[in-house]
Amino acid sequence: MHIYFYLVLGLIVLMFVFELVVSVLNYQYKNQPIPENVHGLYDDEQYQKWLSYSMANFKFGLVSNTVSTFIMLLLFVFGVFGSIESIANDLTSSTLVHTLLFLFSYFFIMFIIGIPFSYYRIFRIEEAFGFNKVTKKLFVTDKIKSFILTILFGGGIVSLLFVIFEALKNNIWTFIFGAYVVVFVVMLGLFLFNGLFVRLFNKLTLLEEGSLKTKIDALASKLGFEVKRIYVMDGSKRSTKLNAFFSGLGKTKEVVLFDTLIQKSSEDQILAVLAHELGHATHKDTLKMLIQQLFIIGIYVLLLGFILSTVELHTSFNLSGIHFGFALILMTIILSPIDTVIGIVSNYLSRVHEYKADAFAAKHTSKDAMISALKVLAVENFSNLTPHPLYVTLYYSHPTISNRIASVEAS
Repeated sequence: MHIYFYLVLGLIVLMFVFELVVSVLNYQYKNQPIPENVHGLYDDEQYQKWLSYSMANFKFGLVSNTVSTFIMLLLFVFGVFGSIESIANDLTSSTLVHTLLFLFSYFFIMFIIGIPFSYYRIFRIEEAFGFNKVTKKLFVTDKIKSFILTILFGGGIVSLLFVIFEALKNNIWTFIFGAYVVVFVVMLGLFLFNGLFVRLFNKLTLLEEGSLKTKIDALASKLGFEVKRIYVMDGSKRSTKLNAFFSGLGKTKEVVLFDTLIQKSSEDQILAVLAHELGHATHKDTLKMLIQQLFIIGIYVLLLGFILSTVELHTSFNLSGIHFGFALILMTIILSPIDTVIGIVSNYLSRVHEYKADAFAAKHTSKDAMISALKVLAVENFSNLTPHPLYVTLYYSHPTISNRIASVEAS
């Protein structure tokens, strides 16, 4: 076996152990004293419910990660990717179709394996704790839609990248630049047409005339924004959890409110949440995020170029030679530790942006409204009041609820 064989397998095992240790630390940290400014946020019954919810999710994550890691190791150790390559070769002489069949086979295997885990999470854990509103019919419909979208958009992107690779494979640096442009344009398109994808899975209805609509229009106008439309999204058909967001470019925005947010929050709290989102727009956080993504995409395509230039990374796993489809799969494995390091920086920057947006909302609504909104969101979304600091550093794109409240109080 080539050294790359052991390096890749070692990387899979190393990341599994690392994530397991961090998850265990985070779970054990639940017994730490609750910060004073969120003490009493849950009553005794609610807190015991949260502890049980935390335990259920911890066990679920442990089992699902173990199974997915074990299956991935089996695919690599037993040369399954080489077998898939041989079968695809027998089915078609087209290198593009061969690559698409190769990736479809891998995606289909992982998709089917993921269904029971998704079903259990929704209909056992989320339902047991009163969060789930997804019907079995909606579950099936969502899975079919996501499957079709992945095939269509994923297949289209892979096809485009493959054509570029075939044309430029003798000049890997030119390919890297071409891939960079394609991936960024795709990500930009997903951002610009986010509303279209939201509508594929959810029903949006215009908010009725009334005091809430009037207050939202007044808030946006005061902050220099024009609200084209205010929608209510049927988030309650999937979950009891709360959210809201804006879409649109520049100063013209569309507001989307989860119906659960309207049901469980006061008008002042809703305005504080929306002011927070307008704070992100005012501070141009989306543009900053896109610039950040430009850098991250560069790392991704450089790694892809390296994999496509190293034949041993393919032949070590029973592939006949450099294989574009396998390179994409291998990239996701090698990216795992890189993503962890990138995540530390990007999550830190995101938390800084959240603090600033909270302060913006407190200034343009009120501190009391922002703090009470944060508390409602924390309780309804079952937020962890005592996450481990390492877990926060690695995975939290938002500050802890305690830190957010303390920051608003100090602003």
